[in-house]
Amino acid sequence: MRQRWRATKIGQALGLTLVILLLCLGWGAGAMAAEESLLSGAIEFHVHTAPDVVPRLWNDRQLVEAAEAAGLRAVVLKNHVLPTGDRAQLAQERVQRLEVFGGVVLNEAVGGINPEAVRVMSRISGGRGKVVWLPTLDAAYHRQKFGNGEGGISLLQGDRLSRELELILYSVRDRQLVLGTGHVSPAEILAVARRARELGINKLLITHAMAEVPGLSLAQMQTLADLGAYLELDYVNALMGETAVDPAHRAWRKVTLEEMAEAIRAIGSEQIILSTDLGRPQDPNPIEGYAAFIRGLRNQGISEEDLKRMTQENPARLLDLPWE
Repeated sequence: MRQRWRATKIGQALGLTLVILLLCLGWGAGAMAAEESLLSGAIEFHVHTAPDVVPRLWNDRQLVEAAEAAGLRAVVLKNHVLPTGDRAQLAQERVQRLEVFGGVVLNEAVGGINPEAVRVMSRISGGRGKVVWLPTLDAAYHRQKFGNGEGGISLLQGDRLSRELELILYSVRDRQLVLGTGHVSPAEILAVARRARELGINKLLITHAMAEVPGLSLAQMQTLADLGAYLELDYVNALMGETAVDPAHRAWRKVTLEEMAEAIRAIGSEQIILSTDLGRPQDPNPIEGYAAFIRGLRNQGISEEDLKRMTQENPARLLDLPWE
């Protein structure tokens, strides 16, 4: 009797453990399915990965495999000092459905405003080099804003764009590349946008438009949207400010999801894309961050139609991906 009683108790305990395990697995699978549904078809246009000169949470392989598992349609790899078109081509071989793209940031490491850097990037085999970003950390405006030293790269010679930048604008137009504005000043961005419109460039993307750099006003963002530029809003800016987990983000102003939602309502979703600009080890991973961004804006009253336009349709148009 005692042995039968012990066997019964052991069986009940094992059964209860199995039930709990199955429930946990069910909840985990449900959460993953919900996240995949939330991000299905979305495009991540601004994400940082290793290798890099600063620590990154994920390398290229880890990012693209996680992005494909979450149902994303495409990702764009960004690096402040290294071109990423070739890395995108290598990462593309790791996935089946996901599209992987890269580009070049015109910082000092590639010669600054260097037309040859653009030409070479656009010729990398595989055609994965799609984006040209104007200077970021080496922009004169960025250095002035954060006190990182004198000098830096300016786009203007007097009140006109530099000759080298003019050549880059022609390359961007003729090769159908995306031009990201980086960390340059509002005055430089407006000058580039007006010249881009004159040249017929229709793939101008204002990098983290509401962030500390460039620090655009709502009126300036509206002007840029009217000129045909797309405004990029990034989740990482909601994680910045004096209490940011990452020390490097404490000098930046926090842009709340409420502020972003107000801008979307004021300007309209037709010229806005959402991204994360994530990649630092202390921050959420890019997949979690993107999902949190969408949920947060949804909670702020942004419609499903607007969210779809900003995460899928608009970035697809920039990357020449089919869209109906």
